[in-house]
Amino acid sequence: MSEEASAEVASFEAKWSAAYPEFGLALAFVRDDRSAASAFACLVFEIEHAAFGIREAQPAAVKLQWWAEEFARAARGEARHPLTQALADRLATAAVPTRVWHDVIVGALAQRDPEPPADTTALLDSYDTLYAPLATVESTLFGTDARAIAATLAATRALRETAALAQVLGDGKLPLPLDLLARHRLARGDLADASAAREAALREWFATVSERLSASATRERPIGALRGAMAGANAIRASRAAASSAPLDALRDAMMRLSLPMTWAAWRAARRSRR
Repeated sequence: MSEEASAEVASFEAKWSAAYPEFGLALAFVRDDRSAASAFACLVFEIEHAAFGIREAQPAAVKLQWWAEEFARAARGEARHPLTQALADRLATAAVPTRVWHDVIVGALAQRDPEPPADTTALLDSYDTLYAPLATVESTLFGTDARAIAATLAATRALRETAALAQVLGDGKLPLPLDLLARHRLARGDLADASAAREAALREWFATVSERLSASATRERPIGALRGAMAGANAIRASRAAASSAPLDALRDAMMRLSLPMTWAAWRAARRSRR
């Protein structure tokens, strides 16, 4: 990869390290072809941003359509974007099926107007619509375990969507499962304001998500250093939020930094995943 291309990939690394503090730490543990691993992680961040971060439907659809065209070009060896160009050699060797790239875009579009999730499984399955095909691509390119990666990404997304509770509710989406609300005698409208019932529901939810992420961080199936660090750090974030009297504030604060326990968890998970 040329120096110019490397600089462009580095600019994406800097952008996403600011939003995901464990990302920069984990890059130190990538054993093979750091530029490709980093480029793919940044590519996932870009797709996530279009699926979840762009609030207006039309600009999001346009962005995703552009990516659909870019994936088709990349499959023909005609990539234009710095991230797909950085992946060109692996894409040429691995030959990711076109239908998988198509499923990525379909899954991203599905996040724009999801059904209210009945339970934890339904909620994570809705995210899995996007993350399963992305994990299949990652597994094809890097030899990692697709199901374990999809589980890590879906649980991490559940955490981030809950951290943005007010905005997500304003967009007409529900980041908590309905059975959890029922157990705590909450209606959807009750989530907008702090209350004893809401805080109890959030603590239960964060404990559930922490368990899912801890399982990903400690499992033996290979998920790679980047996903291992993501699972380790976010498991600690969720666990700390679950133990807080103000769980939502605790989570939001934790999402923007790496405390010593988070750093240690990310470091251990990244080392384990690298092996």
